[in-house]
Amino acid sequence: MNTKILEKLWLSTDESSIYIYLLENPKKTLSEISKYTNINRPKLYKIIPNMEESGLIWTVIHGKRKLFIAENPQILNNYFESIKEDYASFIPQIERIYKNSFDKPILKHLTGKTWVRNIYMDIAHTLKKWESFYRYSSRIDIENTSISQKEHNKYRKIRNEKQLQRYVITNEYLTSLKTKKLDKDVVVIPKKIDEFEDNITKLIYANKVAIIDFNTDESFIIESEVFASFERKLFKMLFKFLK
Repeated sequence: MNTKILEKLWLSTDESSIYIYLLENPKKTLSEISKYTNINRPKLYKIIPNMEESGLIWTVIHGKRKLFIAENPQILNNYFESIKEDYASFIPQIERIYKNSFDKPILKHLTGKTWVRNIYMDIAHTLKKWESFYRYSSRIDIENTSISQKEHNKYRKIRNEKQLQRYVITNEYLTSLKTKKLDKDVVVIPKKIDEFEDNITKLIYANKVAIIDFNTDESFIIESEVFASFERKLFKMLFKFLK
């Protein structure tokens, strides 16, 4: 009989073997248990009392011999209920640990042109249908990009399928190159305020803020719900002002 299910109920391999053996062969001596399970007697002297205390087995005296009998399998329900209770109290504890760990911002420094593609694909895969992301775009030369047409089409396909809404703050040069789209709302920083041609893009999505420096092909991702929320507020205030 497969004893793995008993081990999932926190019985050891030896305890499982002893219990199943006594279920099939009640009223056995310590010597008989040792012979069948291949567990030496010194080890049985430690295991058996624990099993008796747990109620898994019990003993009868037959003459001068002490015989062991397995308890009704219904007792295993107690183990199962105990696991459920322990699980119910354990999960909130580790969730608090997880939350505390990830409350601290995670900063990733990325080097190379491929990371530009990876960041945009991360946006496409991370956001759920109809969600929004926000972009500052101060590009100088839109043609000098590290994203191939094939890669851009892949990103755009996922973006369109999810109907992601884009809000963009950019310069006059970039806005003059592109046609208006229903899923993209764009405002421009006037030249009288600033040229806004730093060749840097910042993207705010989900719990992340990504910064791409096209001058050096260096990128940074800050993963923090608090930080992303703060950046969204600033973006929306500026967007509303420029609108």
